[in-house]
Amino acid sequence: MSHQDLGKRLAALESRVTELQEEVLSAGPGKQKDWRRAVEKYAGDEDLQSVFTEAMKLRDAERKRACEIERAKS
Repeated sequence: MSHQDLGKRLAALESRVTELQEEVLSAGPGKQKDWRRAVEKYAGDEDLQSVFTEAMKLRDAERKRACEIERAKS
């Protein structure tokens, strides 16, 4: 590969890196979606914990029903 070709490839890569850096910087640290921020925000929230508890009960009941249906098919 010639020096000229390498120079063009390097210039294209540098341009792309600059674009990506601008994208990252424009997103800002507080604007990125991150599940950890939500967990920290609601950690210890008793109302949310009760919602999760009820959701788990519903999931368990649904699994039980699914197993019963499968057993009935067999």
